Amino acid sequence: MPRRPRAGRAPISGVALVLALIVTLLTGTSATAATGTLNGIVSGPDGTPYGSFMVEVYEADGPDRWRLAASQTVWQSSTALPPGEFSLALPTGTYRACFRAPDEMWWEDVGQRCWSGGYDVWGATDIVLAEGGTTTVTPSLPLEARLRGRVVGAGGAGVSAYVAPYRRMPDGTWQWRGGEQSLADGTFVVPDLDPGTYRFCLLDVPREFLPECWEDVASLDDAQEVTVDPDTTSAIYFRVARRATISGSVTRPPASTGYVSVVAYRRQADRWQYTAADDVGGDGGYRIAGLDADTYRVCASGYDVVTACWRHGSQPAEARDIVLATSQQRTGIDLAPGPAGFVEGTLPEMYLGAQGYPNVTAWRRVGDDWEAVATGESVPVGVGNDWTYAVGSLPTGTYVVCVNHQEPEFVPAFPHTCNGGSPTPQGGEPFEVIAGATTTGIDIATGQAGEIRGRVNGATEPVRVDLYMPSGRLATTRTTDANGYYRFREIPSGSYFVGFHRETAASSLAAEWWRNRGDGGGLAGATPVPVDAAIVSGISATLDPGGTITGRLLDGSGDPVVGCQLRARAPDNALAVRRTVTDAEGYFAVGGLSTASYLVLVTRACSGAATGLYYDADSPTRTNPQVRDADPVAVVRGQTAPLAGDLVAATP
Repeated sequence: MPRRPRAGRAPISGVALVLALIVTLLTGTSATAATGTLNGIVSGPDGTPYGSFMVEVYEADGPDRWRLAASQTVWQSSTALPPGEFSLALPTGTYRACFRAPDEMWWEDVGQRCWSGGYDVWGATDIVLAEGGTTTVTPSLPLEARLRGRVVGAGGAGVSAYVAPYRRMPDGTWQWRGGEQSLADGTFVVPDLDPGTYRFCLLDVPREFLPECWEDVASLDDAQEVTVDPDTTSAIYFRVARRATISGSVTRPPASTGYVSVVAYRRQADRWQYTAADDVGGDGGYRIAGLDADTYRVCASGYDVVTACWRHGSQPAEARDIVLATSQQRTGIDLAPGPAGFVEGTLPEMYLGAQGYPNVTAWRRVGDDWEAVATGESVPVGVGNDWTYAVGSLPTGTYVVCVNHQEPEFVPAFPHTCNGGSPTPQGGEPFEVIAGATTTGIDIATGQAGEIRGRVNGATEPVRVDLYMPSGRLATTRTTDANGYYRFREIPSGSYFVGFHRETAASSLAAEWWRNRGDGGGLAGATPVPVDAAIVSGISATLDPGGTITGRLLDGSGDPVVGCQLRARAPDNALAVRRTVTDAEGYFAVGGLSTASYLVLVTRACSGAATGLYYDADSPTRTNPQVRDADPVAVVRGQTAPLAGDLVAATP
């Protein structure tokens, strides 16, 4: 029966077979150094001279460490020496020598012998070479050994794992030397082992079990040493412990028939990351195995259910911790997801080029933000280019649906587009989803991308430029570069409005709309910008000085309030907000205002009240915490509007 190669050995090459004698001296000693000779006869297990072999000579390299000083490979087919003989000149000193079959002769069933009587350099005896002297050794190569055993889990059931031997090397490290996979019943035989000292570890252990090294330790550094004698079969046994598990049941809503899974999350890198999962069975049960000792959170999700986490929440960040010890079996982690809402629609005249597919995502409004909740399935229908889509797993809420070209051949055939024609969810047309019901007719028309670009003049600092939908919803923003330029790239075709410098700012420049329309006129006074799969340039603005509201802020004792922030905003929050801070005398000037009416607000940080204070001309302090009592201040762009008197930062 042919033998297989052992780890670290390679088949002999044709060139190597015709080499006469390969001698590699690693010492780098000068030609004039004093030398001695190490020679002898190497025999095989049967006592006859062994034809081809390797000689490896080691010298001490610190406590419990040896380094290779010289090596020689002798080939029977090419040496001029009698079979089994070798001769090696070395600098004078103390050495240890080991002998084995060449790596190329991997089929040989002989192991390593170190002079004299040892199987590795650690068990060898010192060889002293004197100047001009000869030391003769007669090592005999041993037969290889084997290791058998079994890997079992709880209850004695067999476990299939890879049994890996590690042999102690001269430098003190442990080197992997092949191995063998245990069978389904856990039994294994590791053949072709050089006699010597080993440590054994299990690799590729099934996920539900803990990997280990012999005997019952977690790492190679802590493993028990095993001495393997020549021509023997040693035996060791592994009993692997199970990792921790989380199990429980999932109670579905009455109409749920689809796929549901439970996912375990583990906190890593400051976020909850997917670790393992299990499908919910027909009986509602699940079991997530192979978990390390740590803290976990679990959530159940599926197409026709709303994601539910244990014991509350719909995402891992909101769930309750499950702390597991090593091998702990945590049961009773039950979940009850509610019925999901659904949204369906059409993607008319969908063009994808050579490849790719439309990827549809439902975004849910959470406070002032939009959060991606679920992706859907889309399929082509009919003989045209129309596609339909459906998204499930949606809790009750306000949504926008967006589509993008996934995996295009080169570049996307259409830009990211949301229902209503917006490039972003916040600019899309929101709609409601009710748990257990389907919202239909949410169609998204796509086409080639366009672009709006321009420049903002008159500002010395970067300015924000806003892109609005015809509905008045802000779709996205850009900030001008050092030269005042901006670009809205990859936007769907449609009609847009562009606003300039509408961010909250301490500025003397007024906000405006394209085309040279004051902020006070609102979106109704702005000029629309049509985009049709092309670049629309020249959408620029030159910012002008705005109007200013001036006044003074005092405390209840009549002293100036220094460094307090005040703001001017529209009663309906439709205008750009401008802010300023009081000077050393309590005076302030809020500039950058458009021709419109504004409310003046003393911010809570310095109002002396539990809330901010508004300008109220009828109040004794000319301040009032109630916005309904605030008095608007009429402002004309480019002019100053002083308040009727000083403001006092105290409630009336």
